[in-house]
Amino acid sequence: MIDSPEHKSILVIDDEESICTAFEKFFGRRGWDVRLAASGLDGLTAYRTRRANVVFLDVRLPDGNGLDVLDELRTLDPDARIVMITAYGGMETVLRSIEGKAFDYLAKPLDLDAAEELAVRAIESTGTTGSSIAAQAWPAQGAEGPIIGSSPAMQEVYKQVARIAQVDSAVLILGQTGTGKELIARAIHQHGPRRSQPFVAVNCGAIPESLVESELFGHVKGAFTGAETDRTGRFEAADGGVLFLDEVGELPPAMQVKLLRVLDSQVIERVGSVESVTLDVRILAATNRDLADDVRTGRFRSDLYYRLAVMQVQLPALVDRRQDIIPLAEHFLADFARTTDASPAIDPSAEEALQEYHWPGNVRELKNAVEHAAAVSPGEHISPQDLPASIRRNSTQSSEDGRLDTIAAKLVSAVEGDKDLHRRSIEPVERAVIRRALQQCGGNQSEAAKLLGLHRNTLRKKLRELKLDQDDAQ
Repeated sequence: MIDSPEHKSILVIDDEESICTAFEKFFGRRGWDVRLAASGLDGLTAYRTRRANVVFLDVRLPDGNGLDVLDELRTLDPDARIVMITAYGGMETVLRSIEGKAFDYLAKPLDLDAAEELAVRAIESTGTTGSSIAAQAWPAQGAEGPIIGSSPAMQEVYKQVARIAQVDSAVLILGQTGTGKELIARAIHQHGPRRSQPFVAVNCGAIPESLVESELFGHVKGAFTGAETDRTGRFEAADGGVLFLDEVGELPPAMQVKLLRVLDSQVIERVGSVESVTLDVRILAATNRDLADDVRTGRFRSDLYYRLAVMQVQLPALVDRRQDIIPLAEHFLADFARTTDASPAIDPSAEEALQEYHWPGNVRELKNAVEHAAAVSPGEHISPQDLPASIRRNSTQSSEDGRLDTIAAKLVSAVEGDKDLHRRSIEPVERAVIRRALQQCGGNQSEAAKLLGLHRNTLRKKLRELKLDQDDAQ
């Protein structure tokens, strides 16, 4: 027996009482029939007894792995609409969910409005394939290593990659330097239908302008000085597969025109040749520039931008996925340990320093910082002193800011409710700073004024206002 779409029912399989209660109250108030199961076995029994329109299934259950329950539910009902719930939404979870044809997945802490939106969409999709994410499984890592991160920002990236991999459109990957744009490009290639064909990467910003055309399209012998033999370009090398144009925003204007023509026609001519070569290449491009802004200023062609940005993936900066910092650091440390005899662990104070740093170089900078710390660490633990100087300075500043925050909190609490809160909380700090300056200058007001960056008359006025006389300062 299965509930009709009009009846609107869900089955929640989760051993966390608070999650079940939240689902029951939220969906119940909106007219849904809600059934609960605290284990995988109970959930399967409940579904056999009466099928629900949508199943919300936790990845971690007391009697096993929710992903295994997903497989059993799919065997029971190939058309079941199953939404995975996870607090551990890393790449492996997403891949297994896709393999099991889960409709979608939700990350904890849950957004129940998003859960209901998914449930409605799942009911409306009845009669189509069971997954809104992708149609097939993909390997858990790219050629450059695993894609690590369970943060909400990265889970959205995983979903985008899963959808994008199955089509053949051009993709523009956006993100700051060091966020892993090539890693994502390789994942898109390896999870798509061209996975058995070449993946060719070219850094457009690293090629001299005079050589860009030859590098991309190749040349024939004698085409220019130094062209002693025929040379195949990157487009031809990628025929049948994927060409990854990294830092595409750095292409000079003349080359942008030629690239657009090739993308539209899938035909190239080698430099120095009039013979056309027809190709079949999927284009993935990446940039750390704001290409939309470059289009507005005329630096980048609008027609090429729209041709490249058929689909887009925006990679988050590392500061926007701070919960991934320590897992990433531990991964890089394990990689380092495999190539050396050293295998230090990261102590809590060093972890705190890593978490507080702003990471302008993103994941690449984190990798370099961890390898630096592991190489210089004299013992079994990486301490803040082993980290690069920029991170240590940031940690020291953060500690000072923390102490100031504590002092400010005490001052504000002491005068809470006072209509003159700002003046009353600032005065003690100002009094202490002036007193310390006068002490350091031996009571000499002229010297203290210079030290504080004040005019001597201003300092004297402050002394009167704060009731600080010469005797107080000594």
